[in-house]
Amino acid sequence: MACSHGTTTVDVYPCELNPTTTVYLIDTPGFDDTNRSDNEVLCEIASWLTASYTAKIRLGGIIYLHRISDQRMQGSANKNLFMFKKLCGPNALKHVIQATTMWDRVSEAEGKARENELTSTPDFWGWMVSLGSRVYQHAGNKKSALRLIQTLVQDNSQVTLALQRRMANENKRLEETDAGKELHSEIIKERKKFEKSLAEVQEQTAEALKARDKESERALREVQDDYKDRIKQLERSRQNLKIDMEELHRQQARKLEAKLQEMQDQNEDRLRQMKRDHAQKEAEHMREKQEAEQRQLEMSAQLKKLQLQGNTYNPDPTPAPSTRRPIKRNFPCSVHVDRNILYRYKNQNKLRGEEPLLSFIGTLLTARLENGKPARVTT
Repeated sequence: MACSHGTTTVDVYPCELNPTTTVYLIDTPGFDDTNRSDNEVLCEIASWLTASYTAKIRLGGIIYLHRISDQRMQGSANKNLFMFKKLCGPNALKHVIQATTMWDRVSEAEGKARENELTSTPDFWGWMVSLGSRVYQHAGNKKSALRLIQTLVQDNSQVTLALQRRMANENKRLEETDAGKELHSEIIKERKKFEKSLAEVQEQTAEALKARDKESERALREVQDDYKDRIKQLERSRQNLKIDMEELHRQQARKLEAKLQEMQDQNEDRLRQMKRDHAQKEAEHMREKQEAEQRQLEMSAQLKKLQLQGNTYNPDPTPAPSTRRPIKRNFPCSVHVDRNILYRYKNQNKLRGEEPLLSFIGTLLTARLENGKPARVTT
């Protein structure tokens, strides 16, 4: 079993040490979750611990992970450690490994100083070390992790935690365990703090009402509502501690059923979306296929039309009647050009030979024929 920061649920991970030995690591959440109350975290841990215990599954040891990069033990880290001690009880502490992590974020001297402070302070690890807990440095790699696991495996022990003994063996409610009592005490303290703050805000609201300060009154009433909601949540948490092992298991079963139903609904939604996407893609594919077939039909029709036009083509068709005055030519391709024009064109363009002159005559011929004029050029 491993207790670490950042885990939100109880998870089980198989770890094969060798072909004949498989160890199951139980990763449990800490009491520093900003999205869940301490009561919810404790109920989840207690549910798993008691369910496994009644199924005759025993723990072989516990690894408590702590960031050496944390400058001091305060706030959530201190609360985590305190609740951990209450969960385990004094008799189980000799099966606990205190492992420090994130040594790459501090210098060796700084890390050693913090480690010494942890082990020498009774309120931190000192009391646990005096009862048999061991302290190791975890380098953050596989070799280092396996060393921690093999140390517990070699102990070949079976551990019963204080919470398991009280709830499973003695049929006590969660609020009667050491961890439940500590959480109940914290709830009472929090509730008194909010009740005191609520009373102060109510007095301020009354003063704002007398002064007819509506803006301040509205803001203070919102604060009142927030304090009242917090007090109600704490009361619900306190009532949830009045629960025995069987009811705890039923609650967890209902939560699992609800979670499974939610997952099933999500899967069905994804399946429906996949079907819609598939149908849409099929429709797009069909539309593209129809468009391609239509283009092919149009191209075939155009090709047939061109073929028909080619079959009816006459290379020497009879010219259509024209309203223009007939042009008399001695020969269809003859061109009469004044010799002086040719010499002048030749000299101006500095042409040599007869080919440029023939090209010039052809240009004149083409221009006159295109304009419907006789193919005769004169000056």
